[in-house]
Amino acid sequence: MLYHEYYDFINKKDPLVFNTKSGQLMVNREDEIIYLDFPKLMPSKIELSADMELALNAQPSAAYLDRDLVFIFENEEQVINLMPDFTRMKSLSQGIGVLVTAPGKEFDFVSRTFFPKLNVNEDPVCGSAHSNFIPYWAQKLKKDVMLAKQLSSRPGILYCENKTNRVKIGGKAILYAKAQINEFIYL
Repeated sequence: MLYHEYYDFINKKDPLVFNTKSGQLMVNREDEIIYLDFPKLMPSKIELSADMELALNAQPSAAYLDRDLVFIFENEEQVINLMPDFTRMKSLSQGIGVLVTAPGKEFDFVSRTFFPKLNVNEDPVCGSAHSNFIPYWAQKLKKDVMLAKQLSSRPGILYCENKTNRVKIGGKAILYAKAQINEFIYL
């Protein structure tokens, strides 16, 4: 995205559409909230293994798998206090990322996300993870509109909506970096 496109997006309400391997990902603004519209991913339940528990340094109550491993914990404290073994996570045979979630105290659910296989030990606030979390918690809580918090060291609050085949993920954002890409043509 060029600076003038970013500037136009921030100052107007025109959506941005990205064509990706997952299909179209749309981003739009409603007042101070930026919303991502992603495909819904409903992970399938799998058996917990000793390797998974060793990688997490904890015992989740359930495990699920789609693109990523999703682990369910009983309470928020378990997610906050989780101290995973990133080396062991890299060696897990299933999933790209490791996503953990639990019911929240002040929020419908809380989470943390880890991607050591992609050299990102912990992702501060992960949109794609919520493509799994939102349908799971919508089914569990029997509600389609939820408020979530990712509990990383740089936390974020997410406005979540479960739709028919997609999820809507919103939050406040700040400008992190500006860049300009120059293309050189060699003669």
